Amino acid sequence: MVLLLIFSLFLQFYLQKQVLTAQQLKIEKERLTAELMVSLALKKDLKTSGQLNFDCGNLTYKLLTDLSAGSTSGGQTVSNKTYCFDVRLKDGRIFQIKK
Repeated sequence: MVLLLIFSLFLQFYLQKQVLTAQQLKIEKERLTAELMVSLALKKDLKTSGQLNFDCGNLTYKLLTDLSAGSTSGGQTVSNKTYCFDVRLKDGRIFQIKK
C-alpha cells in the first residue's frame, strides 16, 4: 500500500512536469510562428499600414517611424522604419511585436 502511494506521487509529479513542458513548447511554437510572420512581412514592400493574411493567422501592421529619408551608407539606402505588428493566430493568441 505504501509503495503504491509513493509510486502514485512520483507519477503525479512526472505527469505535471510533462504537461508543463508541453504547454511551454506550445507557447514557444506560437511565438516563433508570430516572429516568422513578421519576418515574412518585412521582406515585402510595406505601406504605412495594412493587413496580411497567412494560413496560421492574420498580421496587421502600422508604420511608427520612418527615418530612412535621405539616409545612405556606402551608396545604399538604409531603412530605419519601425513598424508595430499585431499578430492574431487562428487559435486566438495575440502577439504585438515592434520592429
